[in-house]
Amino acid sequence: MSAASTNPQASKASPLWRAIFWPFRRWRWLGIAPTYFAFCWLFIAAATPAPGRVNLPELLSGTHRVWVVGYGYHTAIFIQQPAGWKLGPPGFEEAQFVEFGWGDKGWFMDSDMSVPSGLNALFAPSKSVYYVAGYDKPPHEAWPGLPLRWRDFSANELSSLAHSLEQSALRSSDGSRPEAYAQTSDYAGRFYPGREYYICWHSCNHWTIETLRRAGQRVSELGVVTQDQAFSRLTGWIAPNQNPQ
Repeated sequence: MSAASTNPQASKASPLWRAIFWPFRRWRWLGIAPTYFAFCWLFIAAATPAPGRVNLPELLSGTHRVWVVGYGYHTAIFIQQPAGWKLGPPGFEEAQFVEFGWGDKGWFMDSDMSVPSGLNALFAPSKSVYYVAGYDKPPHEAWPGLPLRWRDFSANELSSLAHSLEQSALRSSDGSRPEAYAQTSDYAGRFYPGREYYICWHSCNHWTIETLRRAGQRVSELGVVTQDQAFSRLTGWIAPNQNPQ
């Protein structure tokens, strides 16, 4: 009796199959992670709602300053809000300067910065939130000492950016934002249900650069995870020591 006939496992695989895959048998577990993340990507692609309609007053002229501000691990976008726009949070809709941020609901809005919360944000498709706050001072005065970059946007550029920002939130059928979550004690602004899912390859810093790219800016969010990586993509933006007082 041959060895092949006494070995049930050998009889199940052809010689060609064994020749190709047998050297990699000890490393087959490495396929688990790619398979898992492929499943996450497919789930996100299928479950993410399409961007909703955004209603904004027409902006025909003028220049308006835009900042990207870093909080250490998180970046946000500030705009100098034109007269007639009401993008600030409830009670501060017409604020002169408006901050926009995005992130994982548990880590960001709920301020749950535990290890399980962090792992969930990084490695599982997680619900997101869209953050909006209003100020009467520009960010280098409201938040002195924070790293930032800025540049002036034309009317068309700012309109495109505002549409890109607002599409990060779920939208009502009439084009308005949904009702904000209840006020939190840790933040002056308000949170809204986010449209996209948060996961390691789509972090808050990735969102910042992606939002600018979707608005027509010449930046690339590919590979952006950290704050420093986000700032490195802002070629041509002006650094803090060049910021006029």
